[in-house]
Formats: sequence, structure tokens, C-alpha cells
Amino acid sequence: MQNNKRFFGNKLPLAAAVTAACLAMPALAVDFHGYARAGSSSNLNNGGEQTCFGNGAEGHYVGRLADECDTYAELSLGDELYNEDGRSFRFDSMVSYGAGNQGNDFQSFSYNDNGGAYDGGDISLRQFYVSGNNVVDALPGSTLWAGKRYYQRLDVHHLDLYYLNNSGYGAGVENISMGTGKLSVAYLNHDNRDGASGEFVQNNKFDVRYAFPLGDNTLTLVGVYAMADLTDQQEDLGIEDENGYHFLAELASGFMGGFNKFVVQYGADSMGFTGFEAGGPGRVDNANVGGYLESSYRILNHGVVKLSDKWELGYSALYQAGEAHDNGADDAERMSLVVRPVYNWSPISSTAIELGFDDVTYAGNAAEPDKESADLQKVAIAQQWQAGPGYWARPVIRLYAASFFGDQAKNARGGDGVDGDIQLGAQIEAWW
Repeated sequence: MQNNKRFFGNKLPLAAAVTAACLAMPALAVDFHGYARAGSSSNLNNGGEQTCFGNGAEGHYVGRLADECDTYAELSLGDELYNEDGRSFRFDSMVSYGAGNQGNDFQSFSYNDNGGAYDGGDISLRQFYVSGNNVVDALPGSTLWAGKRYYQRLDVHHLDLYYLNNSGYGAGVENISMGTGKLSVAYLNHDNRDGASGEFVQNNKFDVRYAFPLGDNTLTLVGVYAMADLTDQQEDLGIEDENGYHFLAELASGFMGGFNKFVVQYGADSMGFTGFEAGGPGRVDNANVGGYLESSYRILNHGVVKLSDKWELGYSALYQAGEAHDNGADDAERMSLVVRPVYNWSPISSTAIELGFDDVTYAGNAAEPDKESADLQKVAIAQQWQAGPGYWARPVIRLYAASFFGDQAKNARGGDGVDGDIQLGAQIEAWW
């Protein structure tokens, strides 16, 4: 006890000095936000780590619950730096970290350049931009921005599918009052590597969006035009500079204490894949690459509703199809159905069940024109402890069991398969 008293006695003057210094400094109010997931899992019968069938880049078409085998985090820092006379400026940033292998303890950023089980994770700068609200006198109430950012992404959470993800470096003006709605315009670029030469080609994207009320609903219309910007040297190399476009309409409605969204998308030419894969930046060399899509479309309905005081339901139904680039090759087609009912036992405890079905045929090419469809089904159950009641409450700790069935499960692990195996795991997911 004497040692403890002596310790605290010695530290009190230091603590007082630090407190005084802090009080003398301007108050800091930095906004700190983020997202994170990590966990551990294994196969009960076949051994080894859990086999997963989706990812954050393309989506989980049988649902993401018990189908995430990675560690991923996003950390955001931002602050309002100026606010006078109704005008404000703020700075926002985000870095992310990802590691595909959750089975090792030492996950540095670059531990083993030769690959292997002890490879580290990767870090990336995802956002770095400044926005000014009400700073354009001719456009009162609008927001001017420039830098690198996630730009008004649209997603289905339980699929981890961003069906519109036109992010990158650029500038724009958001929330321009026009009629009964809001107009947003932006220029962004996202470099693409040409498949034949390996050259990076700048891909310019012009994004126009208009959201307006339609009765009790909100209709959002989006048009994106992608244009490759080749250098003279790249033109001399014969690099393809195909342009492309993408259209989207989303009807958002309040429904049963939650929401429902109905979406129609169409993409063509260099953006021909955007109605079939994640709605990303576009490809500059689409015309030169076999197996790519000349055009594609997606019809999607998803939402989260309250069935009762205890029951909630997340759901999605998706159909998408694409025209193969190579003549005579099979076209692409996919159908996905996912439901996730959640029962809330208490404000901090719930059980989630996720049922998923996916059937996909990828586009053929000149070397392999005929493609067979491959189906996948999933049954998963998770006991959850979360920070408050409701479908969206986070952070959450999950203990789960899942089983996958069908062609994709049979073909996993180089053909050894995990069809019908029981996958057990624990996961945390958080956002703030």
C-alpha cells in the first residue's frame, strides 16, 4: 500500500500539469468512424479453415452471414474546420486494412514477399477529401467536394454487394436544389490496366444523379459515362479505348417499419459488366478481352422490415444477365434469393438465421464457349450478443454454424468439396 501511495503522490503534479495544458489548448472534436470484422472458423468434418464463396469485391450471393473468411477494417477521421455565416468546410479521411488469412497471429503489412500462410495484410487509403457546404453562391444549400472518396455508394448489406460503387479521385457538387428533388454531378477517374499491354489507362467517369419524391417514395436516377483517356504513346501501342455507360433507377419506400428498395440497372460497352458484377469503375479494354460482357442488366429487390416486436427480416431477390462479348459464347445469368430472419431475445441478445440460394452461369469465351451453371445453397444460424436491439445494432459478437450445398460446394477445395460439411465459427462485426 505504501508503494501505491508513493506512486500516485509522485504522479499527481504531472497529472495536474497535463490537465492544465489540455485546458489551455483549443477543444478538439474529431469525428471518428469505422467498420471492422474478424473471426475464427473451421470445417467440422473435412478439417482446415472454413471455405467461403463470396467476398467484399463481388458480393455474397447466398448471404454474408457465416461466409466471411477475412479480416477487414476501415477507420475514418474527419473534422469540420470552418463554419461561419452558414458556410462550412470539413476534411474526411479513411484508411482500410485487410488480411485474407485469419489463422495466423503475425499479420504485418509485408512479412513474407514469397507468399504463404504467414503473409501479412494490406493497407490502403480509401478516402481523402474536402467538402464545402453552401460555399457556391449560385447553388445555395449544395456541397462542393474534391479529393478521393466513396461516392454515394448503394448496397445490399447482407449480400455485401455494392450494386453502384463509382468511387475514386475527382470532384463534384452534391444536393443541388432542382424542382422537387436534388441533383448531384461529379467527375471521377479510376485507372484501369490494359489486359494486353499491362499499361495503366486513365478512365474518366461522369456521374449525374437526381433524387426526387414520388408520392411517399423516393426515386433516384443515375447515369454514368466512362471514357478512356489514352496518351499518344498508348494510342501508338494500339490499346483499346472503348467508352461505356451505365444507367440505374432505384425506388425507395418505407415498408412495415423498415424499408424496401426496387432497383433496375443496365450497363454497356466498357461498363458492360456493371449490371452483373459489383457496380464498379468500368474497363477500358472490354472489346479486347474474351469472356467479358458487352452489356448486362440487373433487377433487384431488397429491404429490412419488422414482422413484430421481436422478429425482423432482411431479404433480397436478384436476377441479372449479361451478353457475352465473343460471338457464339454462352451468355451470363444469375439468380440469388436470401432471407435473414432475426429474433430478439432481449435488448442485447438475438438469434439470426440466414437461408440463401444462388445459381450462376458465367459468360463463355472463344476458348470455352459453353459454360455450365453452378448452384449453391446455404443454411446458417448465429447466436448474437449486440449493443442494443434491432437488425442494425453493432458491435456484435456471433457464434455460428453453417452448411453449404450444391455444385459450388462440391467443386470447392480443388474438387475435394465441402458439400454438406458443418462450418463452425465466431465473428465480431462493428461499425460506429
